[in-house]
Amino acid sequence: MESVLHISSADRPYLWLRIDAGFGTDDNLKWLLHQGYQLIAKNNSGRRAGAWGQRVSEWQEVEPGHRWVALPPDQLQFCVPTRTIAVRWLHHRTNKLKHALYMTTDLQLPLLALCQQYDLRGGFEVDIREDKQGLLLTHRRKRDWRTQEMLLLLNDLAHNFLSMFRRKVLVGTPIADSGPYRLIRDVLTIPGSALIEDDHLVELRLADSHPLAQLLADVLPRLWQ
Repeated sequence: MESVLHISSADRPYLWLRIDAGFGTDDNLKWLLHQGYQLIAKNNSGRRAGAWGQRVSEWQEVEPGHRWVALPPDQLQFCVPTRTIAVRWLHHRTNKLKHALYMTTDLQLPLLALCQQYDLRGGFEVDIREDKQGLLLTHRRKRDWRTQEMLLLLNDLAHNFLSMFRRKVLVGTPIADSGPYRLIRDVLTIPGSALIEDDHLVELRLADSHPLAQLLADVLPRLWQ
């Protein structure tokens, strides 16, 4: 990240990193804090979170009947001042209470606002999930590193094309909010044929029996505008 974005040591104190539990080990957090970054992160120790959460007696409600937040009696200790926050939520499948620990370098923001700050990661996770479903990321793996890198770049190209297609071509239509999964499954699989001459698309025909064929025929000229 530092190499690609040309981040210097002088930049780090002004950069906030939002980290999920997958990278939220104690060692990772210590290293980032030692480098001078600002953090809002979920600690990856579920056992510790459960034990600390059981000792909390007063919770603030984040989502009625679903999620709560509190300051635990203990705090994670790092090389710079931080706050550790306990979060409790009701698991929708098991109907059991779960716990997590958030760590942040922000010593002033109220607990509810910190939860909202951490929740901003949700949009990225939705994009990742939709790419996994629509582009079948989890079904494609290459053993050679260079081949896998090329595959990732092609996936990025497909993701960007679908984003452009939705915003430029489908804007104002009933399917403008479709994610990659639905676009690939329902929209870009309409049967048809293409006439190509001298490497140029001359004519595109769509099967009129498909329920989205007419809609797509009406808006596809936007691609060439």
